[in-house]
Amino acid sequence: MRKSCLFILVCVLVGNLAAETVQIPADVSCRTDIMNRTINRHDSNKLTIRGEASSSKSWVKWNDLDGIDVSTIRHAELRLTTYETRPGTFSVSAVNDNYLNNIDWAERYDATPPPPYGITWDNASANSVESYTDVLAGAATLVGTMDFTGTIAGDQRFIDVTSVLQADTDGIVQFILHNGSTLMNMCTHDQGGTMLTGLVIGPEQARPYLFITLPPEGADWPQPEVGKVVLNTLSELSWTNPEPNVPGDPIWCDVYLGTFPEGTEPNRPQMSHVALGNGIEAVAIADFPEFAGLENNKTYYWFVDCHDPSKGVVAGEEWSFFVGVPPVVDAGPEQVLWLGSDPNIVVSLDGTVTDDGPCTYSWTVLTAGAPAPSHSDTVDTSVVLDRGVYEYRLTATDSGGLQTSDTVRIVVGNDACDASHLDTEQEYNKADINQDCIVDLQDFVEYIAANWLECSDTMNHCAD
Repeated sequence: MRKSCLFILVCVLVGNLAAETVQIPADVSCRTDIMNRTINRHDSNKLTIRGEASSSKSWVKWNDLDGIDVSTIRHAELRLTTYETRPGTFSVSAVNDNYLNNIDWAERYDATPPPPYGITWDNASANSVESYTDVLAGAATLVGTMDFTGTIAGDQRFIDVTSVLQADTDGIVQFILHNGSTLMNMCTHDQGGTMLTGLVIGPEQARPYLFITLPPEGADWPQPEVGKVVLNTLSELSWTNPEPNVPGDPIWCDVYLGTFPEGTEPNRPQMSHVALGNGIEAVAIADFPEFAGLENNKTYYWFVDCHDPSKGVVAGEEWSFFVGVPPVVDAGPEQVLWLGSDPNIVVSLDGTVTDDGPCTYSWTVLTAGAPAPSHSDTVDTSVVLDRGVYEYRLTATDSGGLQTSDTVRIVVGNDACDASHLDTEQEYNKADINQDCIVDLQDFVEYIAANWLECSDTMNHCAD
């Protein structure tokens, strides 16, 4: 571990997964400006970003990531703190890992012959030296924009740099702060001394930090995910065991499951327990003696403690899930309608949803080529249809993510007779020549009388 490192561990939720987060302050930072291209501006107590003729850009660097295996990084964010009340926005770019020019730059000149070189406008990594705002094409990648509008001194903002750290190969990570919408100043890596005006945090906490979320040491990737809302039909719990400390060693687990009153800390002695054999990474709910079935509207807590012969017991993190009740959805009764003299008809889609909380709604067209409802995100809507058979689905999703759907069939005929046959798909009576759903004299007239005594004998013309 490097000598200057302030290494802090916290526990956060990332993608519904509780995991360890490491906070690492920057090793070095410095501003540069185009008006003093070859001068090292280590005299500044702030990182300046300004995108105009008197342009300033700033660099922040981590010389190593404390031996972190970047392939395991779940999430990473860069945090910056505004030095004074100068609201605005600026771009953040990362120096590409394969750009090695002056990678060992320092904040200031060394008294002995360099390297390391003190950073200047002309030698700064990936700087486009003739541009007020840009970085060198192909040498740096834009991460995004940090927005400090509406802020005061001491306010902090985060930007996702996960992909930057995951691509790192040498432990050195560099960020460029450039293209400021106005003159802006951020706190440096060695912020110190008296409190900054308006700053409500200590100078050390104002420095640039990387927040890197790593996987836990023990069991990982719980299913259901942490905080997930599930149905009471959930049949098993699963996870991923850690790799053994010594390859080939067995890994076996103790799994604990229980419910606790609100305000009570979950604890293993009061939980149902199942001991598993080597390499097993799932357990059935039915295997827990106290749980013949899961109850609705309850939070369940569980732990997976892993045993590694060379490390002992690796205590698992606290995981939980909530058993919810899905919405009750009715898309409405089947409708059989007819057009009459109109070329189309407005059909009401009257759904009904019952739930114990707010829901979102979605109507989906199930019939190819059918028109969409006028509003697809409300329970009640309408759709304009012509002759045909249609099917629509109403889906309701509650605040916990549980979904229920129901479908409705709609038949539209030219008239009542046409609609009835479209609905039942029955063939017409062969004697119903005009297909008006009734065999009568009109069918006789159309089928027989219209051709009464017509001869089809071409040889002797029916003997005349």
